[in-house]
Amino acid sequence: MSTNHQNGKDSHLPMPAEQAPSDVGKSNQSFLGTGHNARDVMSIFLAEFSGTATLMFLGCMCCVTGFGNTPTNVSGGIGFGFTVMMAIITFGHVSGAHINPSVSIAALVYGLLNVPMLILYLIAQFLGGLCGYGLLMAVTPMKYFTAAMEIGNGACVTAPHDDLSVMEAFGVEFFVTGILVWTCCGLWDPRNSKMGEGTPVKFALIVAGISIAGGPYTGASMNPARTLPPAVWNGSYKSIWIYFIAPPLAGMVMPLIYKYVFRRELPQDEQTAMVTKTPEEMKAHIVEQNRF
Repeated sequence: MSTNHQNGKDSHLPMPAEQAPSDVGKSNQSFLGTGHNARDVMSIFLAEFSGTATLMFLGCMCCVTGFGNTPTNVSGGIGFGFTVMMAIITFGHVSGAHINPSVSIAALVYGLLNVPMLILYLIAQFLGGLCGYGLLMAVTPMKYFTAAMEIGNGACVTAPHDDLSVMEAFGVEFFVTGILVWTCCGLWDPRNSKMGEGTPVKFALIVAGISIAGGPYTGASMNPARTLPPAVWNGSYKSIWIYFIAPPLAGMVMPLIYKYVFRRELPQDEQTAMVTKTPEEMKAHIVEQNRF
């Protein structure tokens, strides 16, 4: 989320709840193998689309130099962090507000998404990001984007610092994404089910902190759907492959480590307590678990 190289970031977190017991029987048809009915699939798609569009529109707005404003790495990181918080508050209970392919890939590896749902998430995120940045360009004087291209890589475009080698830049994106993904895994851990209060604020601070730290290095993208739109709209593709390999790779590797090293199931007595809940209590619990 840095603005050092007109960068910015997102990210963010859990997933939609499976059908609650009280919903079973109302609509048990799985749409395209997703495990959800068609209406829920559309809601999830629109939530990820809208959340990622908001991320790019407001987050990258913080990175535009103009109107007497000169963005900094700190202001960009905070701006993206707050935008993630808004997305989580608005869409966390609908789709989990991943707004990041790396997080969705991590959810698949962790066992919280299936492949059809992952594809749905990725399409929604990339389309939403492209539309969100396009909307920003539509409401901003073109001279500001032209000026950003003349002095750098473009407004909100993520690119490694010139002092970094390719492997150093790759390593930065891998590890900052890994930290974000591990945070998600910690939230998804069954033992953490009672610590959901204040999650949007916590993630805003986490994203802002990672962005401020990693921004001067690579822009701390952590998110291919955040990197692609500015690159496409500005025609600026410097080292873009790093952002399409390192973050998703972290989304594959880090959840495996967490899952098999740190994750533990709930004690038997707590599992029993869950089983004895009424359908209404179970549904409320599922919704609460999937809030960010």
